[in-house]
Amino acid sequence: MFYLDFIRAVALVAILIIHFNATVTGYFTLPHKLFASVLPFGIYLGDFGSSLFFIVSGAALALTVSEKQGWLTFYKKRAKAIYPLFWLAWIVCFSIRFVTKPGYYAAAKTPTLLLTVLGLDNFAVAAGWVGTDFACVGEWFLGSILFLYLLFPLLQRGLKRNPWITWICTLAVCLPIHLSGVDAHLVAIHVIEFLFGMQYLRWNKKVKAVLVPFLAVGTVALSGYDSKVTCALFSMMIFILLEGVSSFLDYPWPRAICGKAAKLSYAVFLVHHVLIQSMAEHFDLAALSRRDTAFLFLVYLVAVWAAAETLLWLQRFVQKEFAALRPAKE
Repeated sequence: MFYLDFIRAVALVAILIIHFNATVTGYFTLPHKLFASVLPFGIYLGDFGSSLFFIVSGAALALTVSEKQGWLTFYKKRAKAIYPLFWLAWIVCFSIRFVTKPGYYAAAKTPTLLLTVLGLDNFAVAAGWVGTDFACVGEWFLGSILFLYLLFPLLQRGLKRNPWITWICTLAVCLPIHLSGVDAHLVAIHVIEFLFGMQYLRWNKKVKAVLVPFLAVGTVALSGYDSKVTCALFSMMIFILLEGVSSFLDYPWPRAICGKAAKLSYAVFLVHHVLIQSMAEHFDLAALSRRDTAFLFLVYLVAVWAAAETLLWLQRFVQKEFAALRPAKE
């Protein structure tokens, strides 16, 4: 579906912009030169991009995963889709950082390597499980999506049997967890967004049209109460509107561009932050002009694209080499 690729591309742009902006402003201690970091109603651009990704992920899985597929099969396929590329990116980036910045990981405890192997390193730091670990690629987002993958078969079965009960139970469990902060606001609210994406494909145009004003009112009414809840409502509303906008862009070139962005999105997600951090080290950020910031942003986009393509090529090469090592069947 073109609109899912289109929305994934919008989310990707939001994530690229916010991490670029955070880095070149010294994590918001310097004035913004190109982009704002906050959307209307005080919504953080990074939260908005992440929320769109969670919604798209739910919709994409609901579209592609058969209800007859077993839980174990689903988990195996998700692991194959997530871990090989993550481990490959981590090995490359860790090796470069370890050699070029001796002592960078001196404070990291060796047992936290297990968090890295599981893809939970950045999530663990964001959640406060550890202060320093071996994280070098990806974001907290990866750990959150892994928890959502664990819940997907249960949510899928619930939606099939009784959508209303599934929604009531999800809200009754997730909202108190989120508001209490037990999950460091990294999982519970995103379960609701994920479920929205899963349910979205079952709704017709009339239901979606009715939802938009309700989500808009909720966004305004809850603005200033809880930024994550506000962001979730706002992102759901924008998701519906972007599907509408996509119908006007459904031509070969936009399809090709958004399809490419969707294909590269995971690889980009893994490498983009470490790249802009490395680039920014060569500049006096306080003295960086608006023009040079714009140049840096363009170089950053090209570098991220090249790195993502290279990473995917390297994955294919490694897979080919491993396949060649396997003994041929008699």
